[in-house]
Amino acid sequence: MGSNDIPPPHVPSTYHATCTVLLGSAGFLWTLTYVLMTQQSLRDRTYPMPIFALAFNFAWEIVFALYVTETAQEKAVFGTWMALDIGLMYTIVKYGANEWKHAPIVGRHIGTILFGCVLWVSWALWAVCVWWLNLDDPVNPKAGKIYRGVIGPDTTELGYWTTALPQLVLSVQLLAQIVVRGHSGGASYSIWATRFFGSLTGQIMYYGYCSYVWPEAHGYFISHLSICIQVAWVLADLAYLFVLRGVKRSEVVLKDGRKIRGSEGKCGMEILDSDDDDLRKAIAMSLEEFSAATVPPACTNSVVGLQADPETSDDDDVRKVMALSLESNGKTASSNLPSMQAVNRPSNSQGLAGLDRKAMEQERLARLGKRKKPASPEPPSRTAKQKISHSSATDASQAKVAIDVSNSPIQYPRGAIKRTWAFKHPRTNDIRIEEVVQSSTLQVAILSAFDWDVDWIFTKIDPEKVKQIWIMNAKGKGLQDKWRQDAADQNVPNLKMHFPPMAGPTQNMHSKLMLLFHPTHLRIAVPTANFNKYDWGETNITPRTGKMEQAAVMENSVFLIDLPRLPAACRREDLTWFGKELLYYLEAQNLGETSKNAVEGLLRFDFTKTRHLAFVHSIGGRHGPGAHWTGLPSLSSSLRRMYPGKVTKMELDYATSSLGALTSEFLKQVFFSSCGIFPFRPRDVTEDVSVNVSDAVRFYFPSQSTVEHSTGGVECGGTNTLNQQHFASSKFPVEAMYDYKSTRPGVRGTDKPFAWAYIGSANLTESAWGAHSMGNKSQHKDEGAWWEEETMPLQKGDKVEIRNWECGIIVRVPDSSLMDLKLETGEVPPMSVFDQTLEIPFRFPGEPFGDSEKKPWFFRSRENIATVNKLEQARKKA
Repeated sequence: MGSNDIPPPHVPSTYHATCTVLLGSAGFLWTLTYVLMTQQSLRDRTYPMPIFALAFNFAWEIVFALYVTETAQEKAVFGTWMALDIGLMYTIVKYGANEWKHAPIVGRHIGTILFGCVLWVSWALWAVCVWWLNLDDPVNPKAGKIYRGVIGPDTTELGYWTTALPQLVLSVQLLAQIVVRGHSGGASYSIWATRFFGSLTGQIMYYGYCSYVWPEAHGYFISHLSICIQVAWVLADLAYLFVLRGVKRSEVVLKDGRKIRGSEGKCGMEILDSDDDDLRKAIAMSLEEFSAATVPPACTNSVVGLQADPETSDDDDVRKVMALSLESNGKTASSNLPSMQAVNRPSNSQGLAGLDRKAMEQERLARLGKRKKPASPEPPSRTAKQKISHSSATDASQAKVAIDVSNSPIQYPRGAIKRTWAFKHPRTNDIRIEEVVQSSTLQVAILSAFDWDVDWIFTKIDPEKVKQIWIMNAKGKGLQDKWRQDAADQNVPNLKMHFPPMAGPTQNMHSKLMLLFHPTHLRIAVPTANFNKYDWGETNITPRTGKMEQAAVMENSVFLIDLPRLPAACRREDLTWFGKELLYYLEAQNLGETSKNAVEGLLRFDFTKTRHLAFVHSIGGRHGPGAHWTGLPSLSSSLRRMYPGKVTKMELDYATSSLGALTSEFLKQVFFSSCGIFPFRPRDVTEDVSVNVSDAVRFYFPSQSTVEHSTGGVECGGTNTLNQQHFASSKFPVEAMYDYKSTRPGVRGTDKPFAWAYIGSANLTESAWGAHSMGNKSQHKDEGAWWEEETMPLQKGDKVEIRNWECGIIVRVPDSSLMDLKLETGEVPPMSVFDQTLEIPFRFPGEPFGDSEKKPWFFRSRENIATVNKLEQARKKA
């Protein structure tokens, strides 16, 4: 622009050359800015330039490239900028929704909004240019200015006003953006420098020079409006530099590259997302004196079952099993059978009103083309048949149990494994859901589960008082959006729903996790129970009495630990292995996208007393070389860190409610992982370890007889899943299979005697722990401390496919429990070593299936389905 101008004699002969240098420098710096912005935004998984500012830039380039410019060189420059701007527009479309959680409607339609802005600004700029460059009547014509062979039209002034205004918009919006975000995502000092000096060169230096040597044609540059615009954007950019420096000092960089607001903003200009305000208060409050509130009593350590819900899809017959187990055994006065699609919650209430579980389940099943089996009671302990004094029974629905006051809300500083309370069963070392959540002081609850009873949860955690984030199981954006919208339509306060990534092979968000933020501490709880009354030992209310009458038919377990609040946030690298893996798991679930403060809040609590623990996880998806430890490798690396010595003999006891297509090969992989050996390596690496499955491994699954004679009977057996075809396979390790009446994962081993127990959501399936596929058959070498590497030592082409999100805890048995043992060389410690850590609630070693006529429980067998149908018909007649 202006290259065809003919300046008057008093203008230096170097005018055009100087202008070319200044504009060329500015163009180069802005080109570099676009490149750096695109790279940084892809790295940070966000967008760098505000929506309207980018739309203004892109529209300006379109209009000037296609309408205003005259030379091929000018068109090439504008075309290059247009191409680079496409990269910036891509980052808005891809990552924009992450920055608009406070306004989801904007996030959902951000691409449409951007496109609309580009169209409107292009139209507006085109209209201005047509008006300004009217060859018959140009705006503010000047001598010496030539456009398309006509003297008068001034494209230089047109370029000035159409860049000065966007420059002001860009600088102010960038400043506002970084202040609101509180982090430097999409920004860097290099980007600031190229952008600032590019604008300084192209705006102030170029037009300042033109005004100085040719004032009669460029006097507009020193007008009051021009000075106001120039001063404003320069001040905004200088302020931006100071804010950038501040947020970089306090921000937290996640492992996937995203950045979130730091716990202590140094720039003093942080503006909190209104949706996260309550959470910020909970995780960023200072340590003040806090009066001890009424809290649950401390209990001694114990444990029960592993897992109480399914991870595979089943059919209507299973739903009938579940419905009958929860209704007929409940002996309620109502004769109405609950909806098969809502058997997880047999009550008539839908919860959240608009969040119609039946409709949502039907929609999901239609999409998947198959049925999902809901959670259901496990066969309970035989102690349920003992005569219990009715006066000792408590009514959980009325919450009238007398609870002692503890001197301190921090009850489990080193962690404990507890049995869940069960109605009409003797209270021993158990714990109620009310005692877990400590609702009197609870401020924020982050809950994760496979199944949810909405109404029941709200009787335990008041949504009016406690901010909640629910990490839920739903595959498909349509279903997830519907759940969110249904909750929003009911105006449920303080509730956010979060759905972890469910792409590719991932089918279920199966993990159970509770992060409970209190003024003085963070309670981390990992239960095997879902969030429904049956999993936590309660049953239906009898309408006639308004109380529970049927004894509980389910029992579960929960690990919990209380971490005291720190005076100031710690650094990520200072966390224990337990803390680092927990943080990584939450980041992998993209929890920060729902609440930026949820993940960073963990850094405000003291993890030092978790060194004897390990957080083990399975992250859904396909994982190749360079991927973080997860699934069976997560188990093996955690155990190697806890027990770095070499293991030559191990015995493993694993209680599970689902088996799937279990094979001897997969069972060996689980065994190697339990020895602290990377499971996906050639056998020549581990041939020094005993791998006789029948001698080294025992897994526990109920027999037909066990289920039939349990308190709940056949109707309660739907939670235990084993297919007859899988059991009949020659690859099924029946020689390692034992009958069980409850669930408890336990492991024992030597050379130096040690023992540990796992409590978590993972069943003994490849869906939970991962299936390995080999790539290139190159030799693996077992050299060096491979477990200390940041990524799994997979070979090129290897894949680990995990279909479920899972998590659990490894609890180390104290050395004091092993000190007095008198063991022969290679002898495995007895089961009594667990006495001080957990209570083993099943018969050991159990009755084997391999050398008997004992038949496993097949929940889909014709006989069991026929029994359920008969019970259903009798129920209807009654």
